[in-house]
Amino acid sequence: MVLTIITPVYNGSAFLKSCLENVSSQWQDGIEHIVIDGGSKDGTLEILKEMAEKFSHVQWISEKDNGQSDAMNKGIQMAKGNWISFLNVDDFYEKGALNSVLNRIKTNENEEKILVGNLNIWNPDGNLRNLNMPSNMTLPLLIADLCEWPFNPSAYFYPKSIHEKIGYFPEKEHFAMDYDFILKSAVAGIPFHYVNETWGNFRLLPDAKTSQDQIGNQSYLRSQGLRDFYFEKLNFAQKMEVRWLKLNWYVTLKWRKFFPKLSE
Repeated sequence: MVLTIITPVYNGSAFLKSCLENVSSQWQDGIEHIVIDGGSKDGTLEILKEMAEKFSHVQWISEKDNGQSDAMNKGIQMAKGNWISFLNVDDFYEKGALNSVLNRIKTNENEEKILVGNLNIWNPDGNLRNLNMPSNMTLPLLIADLCEWPFNPSAYFYPKSIHEKIGYFPEKEHFAMDYDFILKSAVAGIPFHYVNETWGNFRLLPDAKTSQDQIGNQSYLRSQGLRDFYFEKLNFAQKMEVRWLKLNWYVTLKWRKFFPKLSE
């Protein structure tokens, strides 16, 4: 098995079938899709049983868990693929994404790097909000919060072996586990390989956990806390580079504010 796609779900019947069909429409030999259900009561199990009978690459379990990070860790442990990706139940891959990614994996299967593509971010009304293009990620820029990072895991793929180096997702983290993974990987020296292709689609739904977390600035504060945590793990030279980047950004911002004509 080359690639395992992991979908954690709890009471996600509204999107589950389309999620499974999205992967099935792009399926080819070497891909498995594992759904980790937290004990849903909304018809999710019926959909899982139906789709697993229809598609042999769909595997699933349903049992009570300790939240999304716990479900994701279970999926990693079950994965037969050398590479993994997480597809949340309300997100979807762009047409042709899995074929492109699988070809790249097969060419460089033994390289320990994170493949990163672009991500469409959709408003609740179905209009495109923006395109996430994390083309310039470096450790100092990530810690300084001065570059785009992969906003959703539907747009990146990586070797399962990375978790042997950095550990699994923290069970007590229920919101920023994706961001924590990106920062932890960067600190561990895992390289990011950017591909200028759109692979993932993320829906900003008002009732979704991510949208709720952004109310009251909680999302930003949580992210800043993670950056502060990983900043302390940097060596002296790396810390100085982060401080210089933030100072340079601040000075440039003030210069443009007070001398707008000169900065044009």
